[in-house]
Amino acid sequence: MHQTLEHAFPIVAAAIGNRFGISVSVGGTKAYTDGQSIQLPGYNGSDPQYQHYAWGYLAHEAAHIRFSDFQLDFGDSVLRRRICGAIEDVRIEHELAKVYPGTRLTLAKMVEQLVSEGRLTAQAASDHPGNVLFGYILKRLRAKVLGQTVLEPLVDATREALRACFPRGALIRLEGLLSEVPEGLTCERDCLDLTDRILAMLEEECTEPTNTSASGDSDSDSEDGDNATPEDDNDSSDTNTEHEDSSSSGSDADGAENLTDPGDPAPSDQDDEPGNESAGADNASSGTDQPAQQDDSATPSLMDQLRITSEQDLEQDWFETAKSQLGLTPDSAEKCTLPVGLFPKGSRLVGQALANRVEQNSKALRVALQSAVQAHRQNRPQAARNGRRINPRRLTKLALGDTRVFCRSGQRVAPNCAVHILLDKSESMGETLVIHGEEVSLLTLALEASMALALALESIQGVNPAITAFPGANDESVHQVLRHGEKVRDNLGRFSVFSAYTTPMTQAVWFAAAQLLQCREPRKLLLTVTDGVPNDLPGTLSILKRCRDSGIETLGIGLGVEVGHLFPVALTIHDLAELRPQLFALSKAMLLAA
Repeated sequence: MHQTLEHAFPIVAAAIGNRFGISVSVGGTKAYTDGQSIQLPGYNGSDPQYQHYAWGYLAHEAAHIRFSDFQLDFGDSVLRRRICGAIEDVRIEHELAKVYPGTRLTLAKMVEQLVSEGRLTAQAASDHPGNVLFGYILKRLRAKVLGQTVLEPLVDATREALRACFPRGALIRLEGLLSEVPEGLTCERDCLDLTDRILAMLEEECTEPTNTSASGDSDSDSEDGDNATPEDDNDSSDTNTEHEDSSSSGSDADGAENLTDPGDPAPSDQDDEPGNESAGADNASSGTDQPAQQDDSATPSLMDQLRITSEQDLEQDWFETAKSQLGLTPDSAEKCTLPVGLFPKGSRLVGQALANRVEQNSKALRVALQSAVQAHRQNRPQAARNGRRINPRRLTKLALGDTRVFCRSGQRVAPNCAVHILLDKSESMGETLVIHGEEVSLLTLALEASMALALALESIQGVNPAITAFPGANDESVHQVLRHGEKVRDNLGRFSVFSAYTTPMTQAVWFAAAQLLQCREPRKLLLTVTDGVPNDLPGTLSILKRCRDSGIETLGIGLGVEVGHLFPVALTIHDLAELRPQLFALSKAMLLAA
């Protein structure tokens, strides 16, 4: 059974990352981002539910890398940070959808997946007020601004919980503030300012009712006092006297109760006195009222609850949930690692010196290759027995019975192809050799040959070269020396690379295949230059076969080693001084074999 790379998870992930302008790597068991690149687990299946989480997470984190400011200080308030994060998530996803409209559907599918699996629910009135507020803001903005309509029932239910927890005026003013999203926000700082205004508004609304009630009572009391008649004053004084008497008697009774041991029986003569039943009832009622008042005073106010909101009081971040769903066990993670592509931080002077040597030593080879390809592309006229145009030079052939006197333009396929050179720069490539009396490392020879070939190919119309050196900063990365569509002379500094580490050829082939499959050229060539055995031989054989099944032609050049077991078209070079001409000869044969 042929297994192609057309819809392979690492290839699609690389294509999406390349479209966003974000470095994406695939491998391991966890998903995460470091603020510059995104790592996805080493998944190689085709489960649509898993891919919904993966592509949604990828789009969201790409939006953060492109549009977010990671330098803001949120202080100690958890609620402030989470509300600002919810608003910022909506803002950056809205901005990303302006550039890449398809991400709106990608993120909506992930949210639908969360809802269908019951991982997203509406907040209830019994939930922590901070969670109710946060949940409403998050769901309401996503439903209205991002068009995630699957959240609308959850928004309605959460709104009812919000009405039960917050004053009516707060809800009205909250809707006005949320209407500023997204057009009124240009950066994460604006999101934080909006969050602060929301929290300040809530503090005003939550304290206003108490102040209004207290002021209302004092106003009515003062008005009653101003309008009172002498008779009212007398009644009032009598009433006050009665209250004072009852309060004093109540306090006396309470004091007596406090002084009496709760375990001792009450004196019997108290039951015989008239009016003691009502007094006992008053004492009982006052005894039950006092603990209730103590409970009320011990209960924190609404704003106090919002201030002390903890991470455990709020629902989990949706994309943290997606990360947990993307996680794999070590046994289930596939051995398909797509490394991250890094740009080598080399010296342009070193690259310029390399280019100067290439100019002097490879000019004849480059001219020969260009001439051969151009000659192959020329549409020379061919003699034919019929046509619209007669070749006067062939009329004499009629006397000999040759009727091919017509001219017809021959059609030859131009070398419309993308060529990706994979260059091994493992530690063994640092070996020093003596070539023509000069000491030079094996890596330098390979770099010169690769640069010379790239210079020749980029000048041929229809050929799109690229060079990748592996490994990069470590075995989990590669160095992008030259990307497809770039010119050698504009990137000379990247040719200043050094040998290190081992030979992770499997990962390098995955990376090169991902780059080739994004090229528009119908023909794709993968040329690997190596001097050793891959770290993972079965994995290398597997990915190379998938490349060939996907239409990518694989070629190999072994520097003192046999590579025929890896590549169907292979060349072993024992005299390393012949590396450059042999590389040109192989490339010429493949370009003309159309």
